[in-house]
Amino acid sequence: MDAKRPRRDANPPMTVLKTPDELFEKVVGWPWGPPSYYTSRLFGVDVRMAYWDFGPQDAPETLLLTHGEPSWSYLNRKLIGPLLDKGYRVVCFDQVGLGWSDKPAKREDVTYERSVAWNEDLLFNFLELRNITAVLQDWGGLIGLRVAARNSEKYARLVLSNTCLPTDDKDFQRASDGTDYLGAGFYKWKKMAHDGFIAHGKLGFLLKKGSKGPSHGAAHEITEEEAAAYDLPFPTEEHLAAVHVFPELVPTPPDDETGRHQPVGGEANRVLWAVFEKWTKPVLLAFSDGDWVLGHCYKLWQDKCPGAAKVKGLTLEGDVGHFSQDGGGEQLVAAIIDLIEGRRNA
Repeated sequence: MDAKRPRRDANPPMTVLKTPDELFEKVVGWPWGPPSYYTSRLFGVDVRMAYWDFGPQDAPETLLLTHGEPSWSYLNRKLIGPLLDKGYRVVCFDQVGLGWSDKPAKREDVTYERSVAWNEDLLFNFLELRNITAVLQDWGGLIGLRVAARNSEKYARLVLSNTCLPTDDKDFQRASDGTDYLGAGFYKWKKMAHDGFIAHGKLGFLLKKGSKGPSHGAAHEITEEEAAAYDLPFPTEEHLAAVHVFPELVPTPPDDETGRHQPVGGEANRVLWAVFEKWTKPVLLAFSDGDWVLGHCYKLWQDKCPGAAKVKGLTLEGDVGHFSQDGGGEQLVAAIIDLIEGRRNA
């Protein structure tokens, strides 16, 4: 009887979706054109990763600009031009599942570990980046901080903006002033994703709202055309698997306010924190004054990372929200240039 049953593959092949390039033809505020693509063949499937590599290959400085979810490299549009004007090499890429990159169709195919591996494959196996100044925001930091800890010799500096390296250890996540590393704002975002509020056609609205702080000041509000650019990578609900799952992948402690404690990945990050507790390379903390998601995480870096003590931190002012490159891009890029040129030494 058993021999006649059809065999079930314990690890069925990953199905990936592509966003047609022509959907981006009318994107406003992105003069750099379509990306180049690198095909990663990890995990038994071909996955295209979109990247842009600007400036001279032999430039004295290499800037790596990242993004989190549900954004794409468009988030860094205010940073690219000023950095290129300084003669730097500037590399951007879209995380798998987001932007122009391929998108796993099933939520279970998007994992923290796979995202780290895809980053390392593109950045080091293909682009062979060295002497990196990495600008890490949101999941660009959750992933990128793991990558940096595992490949520290390839990095010159870190710029951390509204990001963290979360563990599932409540005590470890508490800064010296008693502030919890993951606060109520993050859990609200996680609940929104779980309850379906982060849905097809709504991402531009969320980025528009998330570029501002709680007082909703108009100074940093993105336009309707810019908001629309964030919806372009997701022509169908099926393309949104990564957007839905990323909030659930963040390691959280047992008292997770959503009731969905996430232990997976917490211990791995706790081990990697040992690298940052000895990290003496410059670390610029550039957190927003109005970020209700991860804006308080800078306190833990101040407590635990020696490299942060070497650099004058920056508060992005003017009610800048979670998406700091949108709300505070001009402030952020000026501080990055000052960091590289030695004007932010503590």
